[in-house]
Amino acid sequence: MIDQFLARLNEPRFGITFLTAVTSLVMASHWPPMAVPSLALLALFVARPNVAAHPAVWWIMAVAWFAAQVVVPERMEDHVPLFAIWLVAVALCLHRPAEEFLAAAAFQARMLVGVTFGAAVAWKVYFGTYLDGVTLWTYMIADERFRPLSTVLGLSDDAIQADRKEISQLLSGDRAVAVLESSGLTVTGIVAVSVLTLVLEIVISLSHLVSDRSRLARLRLPSLVLFGVVTYGVVPVLPFALLLALFAMTVAGWRRDVMWVLPTFMIVIAIRVATLAF
Repeated sequence: MIDQFLARLNEPRFGITFLTAVTSLVMASHWPPMAVPSLALLALFVARPNVAAHPAVWWIMAVAWFAAQVVVPERMEDHVPLFAIWLVAVALCLHRPAEEFLAAAAFQARMLVGVTFGAAVAWKVYFGTYLDGVTLWTYMIADERFRPLSTVLGLSDDAIQADRKEISQLLSGDRAVAVLESSGLTVTGIVAVSVLTLVLEIVISLSHLVSDRSRLARLRLPSLVLFGVVTYGVVPVLPFALLLALFAMTVAGWRRDVMWVLPTFMIVIAIRVATLAF
């Protein structure tokens, strides 16, 4: 029975929808009540797999996730709306004949990745504070999960504490300007990482938006995997990692030789979670 189930995971229509259901359960960590429909969906995959692949089931899941964002918007991170849109995409793809499902799902995943990363690039360029390193600097000051990156870039604990004090005084109104002091090499490193991240996101966006026949399309999988390894190696966000791995494997054709993406992301996250206290 287990062998049959694993074999079915290689079938795009079953495997993609099943991993989406798993992602829904993990995504419920943002709001536990969503674990109920997610578990019910996974139960359908075990008891009635044909019913689990019915479009109506996925329309219901999409409505449930959109409703959750309305009810508790403060609990939802930016990847939750992306997941809800993907649920709509899955529902639409399931209306197609089985032999057309993979092509349709790959196109939907490709567009979602391209538009999402394109919007991220536009946002960072528009506000300007990303290109000069201020945004990344602020993340390293405010979020302990960025400690490995701040250490590599030469931002000491004393410097972080001093910068936090500056930001605190700025937010409290005690001063009009916050002066974040560090060595020139550290500042250069922060700006370089910011710019390289932006370049990577541009490559991801463009490679997914261009035609499959374009040479740039060859960069889809490696660029997305590089983003995942670098990002989740610093900030281990499991729901988004699952969703991104799902997109990557779907766009790549849900082949056996691309199934390493998911365990790679999970191993990176496991290592980072295990080292969070250090």
